[in-house]
Amino acid sequence: MTALLRLFVFVLALLPVSAFAQEAATEATGIYRFEPTASLSLLGIIYTIVMVVLFLYVGWLSKRRVATSEDYFAAGRNVGGVSNGLAMTSNYMSLATFLGFTALLWSIQYFMMGIVFSFIGGFVMISIAIAPCLRRWGKFTSMQFIGDRFGNFAKIIAVLCMILLAQLYLIGQMKGVGNVFQVMFHWDYTTGLIVGGLVVTTYVTIGGMYGLSYNQTLQAIIMFIALFIPAIIILWELGAGWTAIFPPFGYGSLVPQMMEALPSYFDPFMTANGEIPLTPKFYTGIMLSIAFGTMGLPHIAMRYFTAPSVRDAKMSTLWGIAFIGLVFFTACAIGFAAKLYSINVLLAEQGLAIEPAQADLLVVVMSQAFTPSWIAALPVAGALAAGMSTIGGLLMVIGTGIGSDIYSTIVPNAKDRSRVHAGYFFTAAGGLVTIILALDPPSFLLTSVIWAFVVASSTFTPVLILGMWWKGANKMGAIAGMVVGGFLSIALWWTKGTLFGIEFIQLGPLGYLVTAIFSAPAAWFTMVVVSLLTGGEKDEKILREVDRIHGWKDYDPRRYNGKVFPLTVAAISLALMIWSAMPDPAFEALEQAQAEQAAPAASEEANAAPATDSDADGSSETAIAANATTE
Repeated sequence: MTALLRLFVFVLALLPVSAFAQEAATEATGIYRFEPTASLSLLGIIYTIVMVVLFLYVGWLSKRRVATSEDYFAAGRNVGGVSNGLAMTSNYMSLATFLGFTALLWSIQYFMMGIVFSFIGGFVMISIAIAPCLRRWGKFTSMQFIGDRFGNFAKIIAVLCMILLAQLYLIGQMKGVGNVFQVMFHWDYTTGLIVGGLVVTTYVTIGGMYGLSYNQTLQAIIMFIALFIPAIIILWELGAGWTAIFPPFGYGSLVPQMMEALPSYFDPFMTANGEIPLTPKFYTGIMLSIAFGTMGLPHIAMRYFTAPSVRDAKMSTLWGIAFIGLVFFTACAIGFAAKLYSINVLLAEQGLAIEPAQADLLVVVMSQAFTPSWIAALPVAGALAAGMSTIGGLLMVIGTGIGSDIYSTIVPNAKDRSRVHAGYFFTAAGGLVTIILALDPPSFLLTSVIWAFVVASSTFTPVLILGMWWKGANKMGAIAGMVVGGFLSIALWWTKGTLFGIEFIQLGPLGYLVTAIFSAPAAWFTMVVVSLLTGGEKDEKILREVDRIHGWKDYDPRRYNGKVFPLTVAAISLALMIWSAMPDPAFEALEQAQAEQAAPAASEEANAAPATDSDADGSSETAIAANATTE
């Protein structure tokens, strides 16, 4: 069975069997299978063709404005606050967010709110700690800042980290685009992937940052309309009344129904239908993974270099927070409606259970059930716009990181036009390589979006913050911090929190979702300690630049050079690392309860009649599956 988006649904595979799942198994008479109507598919194709033609036309028009490297890589630093805020919104709201958000809210309920506030909180911290300094620095990427602040070797490491997290982000988006075409339009996955991937690669390559910025502004508007209008009708049809006109608050009257259907939905200390306990470590971990990861995402940082001034950079962030918050909280309303619809309508009235792989289709499922086809097809267009926007932003950062940052390092005297040509080449090459990788992606890429945030949190964020706010941070500290953070963000995710036989993260079934609770503090701690041990930064030119990016016209060697800030950071980081590995009583109790439940079943099975070979094989497979759900 084909899934539309699986970037978030993997969570369900790691959860114990929930109360709802058990209820569905005993009461459901069948499994729900979504099948788009002919009119929905046709209108979805029409909307998609119109969007594709529009995006390509905007990219072609934008090419006329590209005369210099500043035009190609930074849109001439001429993108206003509102447009930049909209572009940030669509750049950040990926295809997985647009539809997979509903699936994750359907599966883990209240914990999703912690994730939402971490997403938005990351932008708040960007506006305070990063945006003004990056804009005053005045280059094209955060990797260039790292190179100027800490040297070319540090820049190369930063570009390598960027390529890693960009590919983690990109392949999932490309796969999602291919799945949209496959499920909605009955296209072959490969055909849909190649068509969608080539469209985005083409308009980003030919139009550069100008084309990307204008298209992302359009895509944000499309995404908002595609989510907001269906949400109003769905909530109205479910009985929300006139409050449905503003979906973020429109489901208040439906809360009593949800409390009756699933009392644990609003419980901040339980998730997954009341089966998984939530502790402060979860919320701390998700903040370090998502909020701090947002601060380090290079394709978000790039938007600040397109602003005309520092004030516009700050305003871009504020508009971005407003638009992103509106979309996120509208998606929360959709997720609430999806959970209520799956329990009260599909299960109670029709006797149909929702499988995890179908949960990410719930936006389209409800749109088809409650709205006319011309509206029901809007989420399809919105999902594709979201995917193409994020893909475009990531391709642009790859093209700039290699075509500008690395190329200018290897060929420092290259002509400006040569740098533009290098940007064309590496942007296109990045798109083609990603399409090839997404043709047959390994299964671990289903978790790639959150993994990309963990990598960003553990590599870019410590180097950016300490590089801007502490003059003592030096080359050796930055390199050591990125290497340690990069290694741990990969290794601990891959091993689900265990390394060299040591359990570094103790968070139960969902622990590896928030591995930055150890890897990010390790990067901060390493950078501070190594910088202090190696004597700190001594280059006065760099120290003067630190003052300049904060808006100071004079130079004071004592400014941003105290020991309280770095030592406090190191102490907090060390405490977080120790805390992350400490056993959590909530999960010890959970594991004990699961063991007690499993014991009677094992006893009954042992007392049963001798099994045949085929029965033994089936029992073995069941045991393997049970182990997978509890790891």
